[in-house]
Amino acid sequence: MIKLAVISHALVQEIPRKRWRLLAEKHPVEVTLLVPGIWRSSWFTNNMEYRARPENRGGFRILPMPTTSRTNWSRFLFLSPDTRLARLKPDIIYVIQEESNWVHQQVIAYRNLWSPRSRMIFFSMNALGTQQRKWHQRLRWDRIKNHYDAALCHYPGCLESLRRGGFTKPVYMQTQVGVDEELYRPDGSQRLAVRERLGLSNRFVIGFAGRLSRDKGIQDLLDAMPLEETDWSLLIVGNGEYRDEIERFRNEPGWANRIHLVGAVPHEEVPDYMRAMDCLVLPSRTRSYWIDTFPNVLAQAMACRVPVIGSDSGAIPYLTGDSGLIFPEGDTAGLREHLRTLAQDTSLREDLAEGGRRQSIRRFGVEMITRNFYDIMQQVLSGRFQHDLDEDDQRKAW
Repeated sequence: MIKLAVISHALVQEIPRKRWRLLAEKHPVEVTLLVPGIWRSSWFTNNMEYRARPENRGGFRILPMPTTSRTNWSRFLFLSPDTRLARLKPDIIYVIQEESNWVHQQVIAYRNLWSPRSRMIFFSMNALGTQQRKWHQRLRWDRIKNHYDAALCHYPGCLESLRRGGFTKPVYMQTQVGVDEELYRPDGSQRLAVRERLGLSNRFVIGFAGRLSRDKGIQDLLDAMPLEETDWSLLIVGNGEYRDEIERFRNEPGWANRIHLVGAVPHEEVPDYMRAMDCLVLPSRTRSYWIDTFPNVLAQAMACRVPVIGSDSGAIPYLTGDSGLIFPEGDTAGLREHLRTLAQDTSLREDLAEGGRRQSIRRFGVEMITRNFYDIMQQVLSGRFQHDLDEDDQRKAW
């Protein structure tokens, strides 16, 4: 039996816990989630407060703890003298926080003091390079390099960032998020119902889901419209600082009744809107301060059998593989051409839909990443890393 402690502020929410429940149910692993007791988020401009409840069921436990901050994920620390490690003494400690976050330093110190035999893994979602400009940043990064035994990351850009920063230990390219196959699945009757309710029954529906911002390329999507010779609509799910600009477009010539802006919706309702789309577009733009390292919305849409179009920013081409259409970021003419092609070619839409679902479930489904993570834990515990696997095998140690 492997004893695993997982540390992440994001696990104060129920939805991302599914894979950890699954790991405890299907594998000989005792899973303990160490999470903030209360966390407040203003993502999508919606203020949300999450409260974690203690749980101890079978091989799965949740241990909420007070923190120094309930909002600042980069600087929070647990208000605990040992973060429960003295009693747990886990075989593996898995920290899902960016490398610059202060909680890494707390976990390293408490592990050395209370559970020195524990192996340590961290997850990196950073493709912009490690922060080493200031002396304390270099010191913190050196402690991570010295004390962690392995890392996981979203895609090759994150791997390159770790290697440039001098992290020489094994790295696995497996996403942390995953796609819930039961939630994100095709449903023809639900698709028809949503399209009818929104008045989209006979239109080519172009979808967007996520944060409404320039970073996500929402302006490029608007600039690629309208589509001549096509009865089209934009179905936009999400919220953000760009909402007012989208509202302004509604009054432009040729845009009457074309934009359906539903705002932010509960997570479990997102698949209903995705299924109503004929394609989903993610035109992300790389910034000096931000890169789209794993836009899960693409994998979710693909799991729903929705064809996807994305820019070549960040992890988008890696995520879609051969099952999506890619254009150079910022190239609105290229995006418009892909949209025209999909609107006219139902056979291509079907091929992309079928290939996308296979790709999403095979590489990013919760069942798959849970099984792979169990294999990765065994490699880390034994010290026998598998470097000779196929490049698309997420159990491969790079």
